[in-house]
Amino acid sequence: MVAPDEHLDAQIRTDQLLIMYKALPIALLASLVNAAVLAWVLSPLISIEVIGAWLSAIALLSAWRFAGYFQYTRNPPHATEHAHWSTRFFVEVLLSGVLWGAAAFLLYPHNNHPMHQMFLIFVLAGMGAGAVTTLSAMWSVALAYLIPSLIPLIGKLVVEGTAISLPMSLMATLFLILISISALRARNNLLELLRARQAQLQAVTDLRLAATAFRSQEGILITDRRGLILRINEAGSRLSGYPEKSLVGQSLRTLLPLDKSSDQQYQHIVRALARNGFWSGECYLRTHNGDALPVSATAAEVRDETGEPSHFVGHFQDLSAYKFVQARLDFQTHHDALTGLPNRRLLGEQLDHDIARCLRNGEYGAVIFIDLDHFKHVNDALGHRVGDQLLETVARRLSDNIRGGDFTARFGGDEFVVILTDLDPRLPQAAEQARNAAEKLREILAQPYRHHGKPLHLTASLGIVLYPFEDEDADTVLTYADTALYRVKEHGRNGIAFYRPDMLNAVRARLSTENALRKALEGNEFELYYQAQVDSDGPIVGVEALLRWHRPEHGMVSPGEFIPIAEESGLILPIGDWVLHSACAALARWRSAPGGVCDLSLSVNVSPRQFFQPDFVERVHTYLEEYDLPGDKLELEITEGVLLDDITEARCKMQQLAEYGLRFALDDFGTGYSSLRYLQQLPISTLKIDQSFVSDLNKEGDHSAIVLTIMSVAQHLDLKVVAEGVETPEQAGLLDELGCHVHQGYRYSKPADEATFLALCNTRNASRTVV
Repeated sequence: MVAPDEHLDAQIRTDQLLIMYKALPIALLASLVNAAVLAWVLSPLISIEVIGAWLSAIALLSAWRFAGYFQYTRNPPHATEHAHWSTRFFVEVLLSGVLWGAAAFLLYPHNNHPMHQMFLIFVLAGMGAGAVTTLSAMWSVALAYLIPSLIPLIGKLVVEGTAISLPMSLMATLFLILISISALRARNNLLELLRARQAQLQAVTDLRLAATAFRSQEGILITDRRGLILRINEAGSRLSGYPEKSLVGQSLRTLLPLDKSSDQQYQHIVRALARNGFWSGECYLRTHNGDALPVSATAAEVRDETGEPSHFVGHFQDLSAYKFVQARLDFQTHHDALTGLPNRRLLGEQLDHDIARCLRNGEYGAVIFIDLDHFKHVNDALGHRVGDQLLETVARRLSDNIRGGDFTARFGGDEFVVILTDLDPRLPQAAEQARNAAEKLREILAQPYRHHGKPLHLTASLGIVLYPFEDEDADTVLTYADTALYRVKEHGRNGIAFYRPDMLNAVRARLSTENALRKALEGNEFELYYQAQVDSDGPIVGVEALLRWHRPEHGMVSPGEFIPIAEESGLILPIGDWVLHSACAALARWRSAPGGVCDLSLSVNVSPRQFFQPDFVERVHTYLEEYDLPGDKLELEITEGVLLDDITEARCKMQQLAEYGLRFALDDFGTGYSSLRYLQQLPISTLKIDQSFVSDLNKEGDHSAIVLTIMSVAQHLDLKVVAEGVETPEQAGLLDELGCHVHQGYRYSKPADEATFLALCNTRNASRTVV
């Protein structure tokens, strides 16, 4: 990068050379005319050969110089070529001076021709004087002509040694000195003019740049050394709201907010300018209407020729849009998009802060973990839009019914957390305050909600934990509160429970089970058991595959213990896939056994989460092809939860699977949101009566009426019915009377491993009818 002074000097050198080239045509013409006249005057006295050779040299040199002139002026060279052209011009002038200096010896007449001698001296002196006018732009170039052109003349006069030639040599020497000094003075004057011209051009350029910058979208203001505003541009006037004229002469502090922090920042800026001559950062601008406008600002000092600060220039840019976006992003990062409540992240920060405060002050706080009971059922039945509106209402009720210093957040889904601060420093009283607050919130949340003008009832379960605990953070406290909440759910929901340390045992047992489940698939700890579906007349007409877990050191684990954990942890997906694959393998073995001892259809339970996997249909088809099974040998048992989650998606998947021949059984029919609409729209072939209706079955009871209704629906829709949990002859007889003839339960067989079940089939001579 070229420094400003170096650039200026280079431009001046270019201007000097250009001035000399522009004067070159006249100088060359004068040189040729003078040479021709001199040759003509001296031709009677000097041999024609000498005059001709000298005149030819002058002409050739002039032609070369003319060629250079045309090349230079028609195609101005680049700045990098300046040295080349300067050197060339210097050489040309030097050769010209040498040729004219040679005339003092070659063309000098004898002593008996004093007038001719005077004419030669006159011409040489005139050429020297002319050189001052055309070559003084560069003193070195002027000397390159003057010295070689006049020194030979001085030498010739000295050599002549006459009474007149010696004084004339002295006068010629003085002439050379004076004319050289004149050339130097002319060069210096020209340099001053060129520098002034360049400075003027630079000033014009700077003014144009300054005017352009002053019209920028950034605010710009100029103050004197005392901080009084001298100028402010249109953008600055617009941002501040002040007319430009009203600010001129005012202190810069007019534009700063009137508060202690702004005063401190102003002093900081002053110190930074005094120390470094520059400051940049963010600050606030006090606008004409009193608002504080956030700006990004810089300030720089301008020094005068003595090096002292004379002015200060400030730039400032509006940051309000950026600050708005930044605040919005920060809000979105720390708040729930649906309810506007603080989210889990901000909850953790707030809870950590309050735990530390309680430890310092010896106080108690409490966390209330809230879960809406059966919210998923309501959400599924009425739609997600209604569910979202319900969550928004819950958020408002919580926010409106906590104390000013308390804190509420949405933890996720249908879970909320309330932090109670500043409780009594005595533990019993703090616990009582927390319980009262929780009971109030439970009652408020239990108040009816409105949906299309009708009341909608919803309850909540609440877990409470008091803090602080030594060396335990927000995550731990929330885990304790969630543990207490889990205890409420275990005992029927719609209640309140405080955390107790012994509750962790249940949580730890749950975590242990989850970890063991992860290893169970790899360790081949799962096994399929089979339970027969029997016609009341005796033959086995179908079979259901039931999952069993042989947990090391624990023995057989009931599905009721580990299936809910598998559902919540997501392990139900690989486990369900293993069940489906193993069931297909079992069917293939039975079909290939000699005599087809057990050619029955097999029912397999499928969880909603597994059913809605994008590749579920493809997986089922893959397993059927792998074992070369007809689809009608496999029946998938689904719950009404599958239908409630997304009936459109469920219908699509069921229709695709039905094309492969698969059939569907609706499990636990009658216990949920049973709807004839599902049965009419979906390819369901079997209804399974839940064992809860069978266990209390009697002739006059409600359950008999329910079973009779189910049978009526099934008969109307041409569906098969299987009664689950049949354990006694009385239950079997009543079911037969009600029209249900396919039973499943301990009366006929317990769930058994494959070998035991196949032996049972042989014993009972199982029917091979496809269910």
